[in-house]
Amino acid sequence: MAHLNTTVDRPHLLSRFAPVLILLGVMWVIEILDAILPVDLDAFSLQSWNPLSLYGLVTSPLLHSGFGHLLANTFPFIVLGIVIAFEGRRRFWAVTGITALSSGLGAWLTTLPGQHIVGASGIVFGFFGYLALRTWFTDDLLRKIIYFAIGLFLFVTYGASMIFGMLPQTNDISWQGHLFGFAGGVFAAWWLHRRPEKQKTD
Repeated sequence: MAHLNTTVDRPHLLSRFAPVLILLGVMWVIEILDAILPVDLDAFSLQSWNPLSLYGLVTSPLLHSGFGHLLANTFPFIVLGIVIAFEGRRRFWAVTGITALSSGLGAWLTTLPGQHIVGASGIVFGFFGYLALRTWFTDDLLRKIIYFAIGLFLFVTYGASMIFGMLPQTNDISWQGHLFGFAGGVFAAWWLHRRPEKQKTD
């Protein structure tokens, strides 16, 4: 049975949040460069049904269509990411990797051919899916209570917009990426729970 570690010192705890801030910082640096350089960095994104663009599974979440797009993703990314990072840096990177892969591949396969797919919203929806289902995949009572409270808060705060964001839409929003990102988050909550727990050192 897992137990909450209450003896983690503050510097060690804060270091868990570093990956969230670093990844978000990279997104902002890239968007600033995209605005000032005479090169369209979005051209290096995932392009649906183009196998030569599959490197975009890594690059696309870091690219955005503009500062408005990035701003819309910044707050939920940092809030949900920090909550996940409480479980450790490796857990944050695992959830991020799984949701980026599921979101990207899902959108790549189900979007009309030739569409460029950019933005971290697939990961954001993955974070939401992970945290919403996390309460069902823990045996520790205290963790179950904490994750239930987090899941309830997230549903009240983001529930309507998250559900709407996964429905087919006529605008340029990649609802497929949202849907498959959410599914990846649910899978991550289940799969990471099934893995044998190791002593956390991060």
